[in-house]
Amino acid sequence: MGRNVRPLEDIVLPGIVAGVLSTLALGALARLVGKRPAAPVSAVSHWVWPQEVNQTARPRARHLMTGLAIHHLMSIGWAAAYAFTLAAIQEYTEPCSDSRSEHRERIPLAGAMTLAAAFSDYVVVPKRFTPGFEFHLRVPQIAAVYVAFGAGLVAPFALKDLCRRRRAH
Repeated sequence: MGRNVRPLEDIVLPGIVAGVLSTLALGALARLVGKRPAAPVSAVSHWVWPQEVNQTARPRARHLMTGLAIHHLMSIGWAAAYAFTLAAIQEYTEPCSDSRSEHRERIPLAGAMTLAAAFSDYVVVPKRFTPGFEFHLRVPQIAAVYVAFGAGLVAPFALKDLCRRRRAH
């Protein structure tokens, strides 16, 4: 692994948190617009069953489980890109940085990584491999889902830092 990248702590945990927060956002926003909460995440299953994408409005268990699996694996993949990019930035800026610079770098990098994920999901990849959220949500709701995803990339570190500060007092 790269310098200072801990697989579970820096990749898997933030990936899972980002996946869970974005999944919760998908469900809440779907409900807000009158759709079933499972519909947007189930739509990701069109990767496996493209002919059944219309069935995700009333998803079967296999659509939901497949959608969740793909969504969370992709979230962990983006968390890996985030962790390795952060490690590269820290290695490059190490001589002129203080101990707090890591936290100042996390939020803008999470924003950039989230934009990269959205751009990749909706511009770079073929329509067949979009997340499928667009089958059930509009652009403002999809943007909110990506914001939740970005927050999830940072949340474990912010929470850990908050706990550390509370113990110090």
